[in-house]
Amino acid sequence: MDVAALAQSVLGSRADAAMADAQISVLKKAMDTQGAAATKLLDSLALPLATEGALGRHVNTYC
Repeated sequence: MDVAALAQSVLGSRADAAMADAQISVLKKAMDTQGAAATKLLDSLALPLATEGALGRHVNTYC
């Protein structure tokens, strides 16, 4: 086996692994950003609970 071909193969494998690691890192950052945006959106939609009046203060449950 040719030593140069073996070295080229090893370097190619390392480059592919580095590219995969970079892609995973970017994906994780994008997912974190989207998660933070989703949390912020859901927090902005939260309505305050009723504290006064006859409606919305009691939950009736039946088994």
